[in-house]
Amino acid sequence: MGDSYAEAIVRDEKDVKGIQFKAGMIFLTLVILLIGARFDMFILTLGILMIPVDFILFKNRCREYEYLLVSEELEVTLIKNRKKRKKQGVYPLVELQCMAPISSKRLDGYRHNPNLKVRNYSSGNPEHRIYSMILPWQGAIMELQVEPTEAMMQEIRRRHASVVYED
Repeated sequence: MGDSYAEAIVRDEKDVKGIQFKAGMIFLTLVILLIGARFDMFILTLGILMIPVDFILFKNRCREYEYLLVSEELEVTLIKNRKKRKKQGVYPLVELQCMAPISSKRLDGYRHNPNLKVRNYSSGNPEHRIYSMILPWQGAIMELQVEPTEAMMQEIRRRHASVVYED
């Protein structure tokens, strides 16, 4: 078969607690600055020192996953703040055992396996179509949770029609 190519970028939305923490820290910094400006120079200095601390704490909060499907390999890369890239893994799809929506009953047999390793590369948003890909990986079974585009799904269906489910 010929080579195929598809790519997608998915923003990580799983970090809801991090967003709430960020909003809380910014609010706390503003309150300390206002109280310090009104009453005490020491508190104002503390508020000013909290500003760079806030920036340091939140510099890696924007995360995206890039999927690159080339022929029979899925490469997943983590992009932090749209600048730094870190390869998460290259997964050969030659031995793909099952691909189904994350809530599918077809995955129940795999999920009870003690050797199952789960890698979540999805946005975490339940409104999006998240799929689980089951494949052997270094003597264990790997479950990749991804959000493929329609072009990626067509390529995977074309090559592995017997193990791709839509239910």
